[in-house]
Amino acid sequence: MKQYILRSLLLLFVVNISCAQTTATDFTTADCNLVTHNLFDSLDAGNVIVIAWVMPCGPCATYSLPAYAAVQSFATSHPGRVHFYMADDYANTPCSSLISWGNTNNMPNSTFFSSSDVNMSGYGIAGMPKVVVLGGSDHTIFYNQNDSHITFGGVETAISDALSSPLTINEQKHKNLELIFFPNPVQNGMLNLSYKIEEMADVNFEILNILGKKVLSFNESSKNIGEHHAFFDISELTKGTYFLTVYTSSYRETSRFVVAQ
Repeated sequence: MKQYILRSLLLLFVVNISCAQTTATDFTTADCNLVTHNLFDSLDAGNVIVIAWVMPCGPCATYSLPAYAAVQSFATSHPGRVHFYMADDYANTPCSSLISWGNTNNMPNSTFFSSSDVNMSGYGIAGMPKVVVLGGSDHTIFYNQNDSHITFGGVETAISDALSSPLTINEQKHKNLELIFFPNPVQNGMLNLSYKIEEMADVNFEILNILGKKVLSFNESSKNIGEHHAFFDISELTKGTYFLTVYTSSYRETSRFVVAQ
């Protein structure tokens, strides 16, 4: 009896530890179409990522579908911002088989991964399937459920919460860059901005699209203390929403801007 109680307490301890994590695990890897994704970059760009780890198998389809349907329900209200990643649980299923399984089970609008870098071990106890909802500049886990505990309503609510999370990142708030765009939306192909620094530094600029992919980058060397104005040609960017990250060795801030035409 004592051994049974001890095993039960140990199991509860493991479950509590596994469910305690509140921050996503970053990865950089290529999907089954050989497109490279960085999770944190995508979240920083304002996207919500729903990951379903599957075997694949019958129960995996049954319990993944509610999560997939919840993602699709945001396609009109938040186009291009909520993404469904389908990952093979232990990266031992060929991409062709995983894609075929996903399409057969009515989940065609998925981004498919068969990569050990997309690992569910960072989210507690393994599931068949396991579904997590990730979002926000703090890379928060808004939902983490396995198997029959996965529900449409639960995933939908988590996505709504993630979409409401902050889009502006200032990793060192005591050193605010006071980043300002003008005008915003951008209409003439030129991005005008101002920022302030409190120490001489090289200043780097990276522009990400709504998928979290870097599309442009710039650099200004040895900028003095004080306010600065920068002008960048972004005429190659198409109409849409983008995110500019400005950083030095001491500062990092990301803000959203819109290209109107």
